[in-house]
Amino acid sequence: MLRRCIPLTRLALAPRSAAAVSHFNNAAFRFRQVRARQFTQDVQRKLVVDYESKYADKLKKAAEKEGLTVEQLKARMAEEAAKKQKAAKPQPVKPKVTNSAEKVAATVTEKAKLPYDSSAPTLDKIVKLELLEKEDVDTIKKIWTEYHADKDCITAVIPSEMYDKLYKRSQDYPMFILPMPRETGVEFMFMQFNFHQCNFTSLLEYKAKGTEARPFLTITHFPELAKSKGIVLMKGDISDNPRMIDTQNAQFLAFALQQFYVTGGDAKLGLVEKFHKAPHTFDYQELINEVERII
Repeated sequence: MLRRCIPLTRLALAPRSAAAVSHFNNAAFRFRQVRARQFTQDVQRKLVVDYESKYADKLKKAAEKEGLTVEQLKARMAEEAAKKQKAAKPQPVKPKVTNSAEKVAATVTEKAKLPYDSSAPTLDKIVKLELLEKEDVDTIKKIWTEYHADKDCITAVIPSEMYDKLYKRSQDYPMFILPMPRETGVEFMFMQFNFHQCNFTSLLEYKAKGTEARPFLTITHFPELAKSKGIVLMKGDISDNPRMIDTQNAQFLAFALQQFYVTGGDAKLGLVEKFHKAPHTFDYQELINEVERII
């Protein structure tokens, strides 16, 4: 089945400054430790999708695969979530120590200079990079698209300038939510960046499982050709364990990511900034309105 490439763009590999690292860590800590409960409760009231009824068939299949009934599977999931919640203890607030903070920031900044986090794939694991380097940009685009044409994924070739912006902003604003159109209403998806990857899961699943939530879609950017060819290759892998979104959903999420972080204008980027800097003023209806403008 042919998959269409999404017309995104790219971002050069730029090391994060100590200030950007500090901002990233503080934003992530506040979101997870201070506002997580208030945030998810507020969003849950605004969701128009009944999670259990929507995924009834998928839950049934997952239960059959495990040799359980749906109720037994739900009970086990609830028990596991309760154990994780019980095990999670509030971390004491430590006094700020300037030298220590600067040392941590410098360490993370050095790590950011690496092309990938250790868990992410590299381009040479997918194609013969030395041969690709010999081709011109148009040929590389054709090779990348045709190579994935019969695979269950989405792809794109992104200009370096665009990815530069995306990568920088992903470090400043590593998390966001996107309302994804469904057959009945919308479903809020939670997205989180990790270096050159971005994982998407449902907000309800993130609420239930936290960092253990399954990624429905993982978008990986490959910046190996950024300097030599001025492009970054992108691949989006859809999870099948179980499968919760289709290729069209994945294309929408990739395009919406581009819109809110790079090409959509001040209004969309402003919502990303507000989500991190002033979450108590974040307007979910305003977010839905911005998404409707790009559909």
